[in-house]
Amino acid sequence: MRRCPPSYRSVPALPLVAGLLVLSACGTVSGSDDQGSQGRPSASPSSSASSSATPAPVDTSAARGDWLLGLTTAGGADGETSTTVYLRFDPTTGKAVARRMPGVKAASVSPDQAALLVSADRRWAIPDTGISHDQERSGRLEVYSLRDTTSTVIDLRARTGRSDVRPVGWAFDPNRADTLRVVDTRNRVWVVNVAGGRAVQETRLPRGPWIFTNGFNHNTGRPWVESIQSDATRPAGNGVADKSPVTRAGGTVLPSGTPALDQLPAIPCRLSGGFQDAQGTTWVFCADKASLTSYYLPKGGQEWTAVGKPSTPVAPVAAGLPLVLPPAA
Repeated sequence: MRRCPPSYRSVPALPLVAGLLVLSACGTVSGSDDQGSQGRPSASPSSSASSSATPAPVDTSAARGDWLLGLTTAGGADGETSTTVYLRFDPTTGKAVARRMPGVKAASVSPDQAALLVSADRRWAIPDTGISHDQERSGRLEVYSLRDTTSTVIDLRARTGRSDVRPVGWAFDPNRADTLRVVDTRNRVWVVNVAGGRAVQETRLPRGPWIFTNGFNHNTGRPWVESIQSDATRPAGNGVADKSPVTRAGGTVLPSGTPALDQLPAIPCRLSGGFQDAQGTTWVFCADKASLTSYYLPKGGQEWTAVGKPSTPVAPVAAGLPLVLPPAA
């Protein structure tokens, strides 16, 4: 019998707004509409206690190249169908390209697992951590290119050499190019590469009073099972007990609507997602209009600065922005 994963609903869709200004023309944006200039350091040299108090210049070169943003939309009579639209966006040029995934009813992926739907090399994506009934029955899994409109099919039974494999959940390994982990109905965990080659059984999840609910650790990509009697997990520390940030490329992913993003100075838009790099600079992207805009906040800063150009009008009417990844090295 197929396990029923928990359903995560998106927040109601918000109308889209944009208006990114070129850096040379925009200056800074206040962290709050009504904050005024209170609490801000004066631009006058005499107000500076010493040269050591002057903030170090911020390296904005990280804005160059294709950032990867994942926006979610809600559809259906009750918003039960969610769809992810991936956008490759270069703030320095304003160029943006969209790639829409198939819609998923009662999706099982949570915001902190959104990064597991994208391969480590950022070439491939999957619609959800859950696998459809049709793909479970056939053992044939479809993976979608983020470089163009093509897709590829992984025949898991052919790759494993086992005709009894019925996949139920999957996620990318965040540290290995195009590597996926796939869990089947017998709790076997298979490791398979999109590009080809044989699938290898990595481990088997515990059975008995434990159930697999499409849970994957957001920083390792390894699956876990949950007790049928409590919130305990194996391995321990997953599920509701896992409060760790989502880390990628030496920084931290800041999904829309999460406390880490809400604790920052007020962002100049209503729908945004961000990324804090290893130097402590935070980058946010606004998606409340069809054109994306971007801003940065220096470590310890209180004012957002617009950077680059607005994108071409590609963003959908989105309900969330759970994924922001910097350009690949």
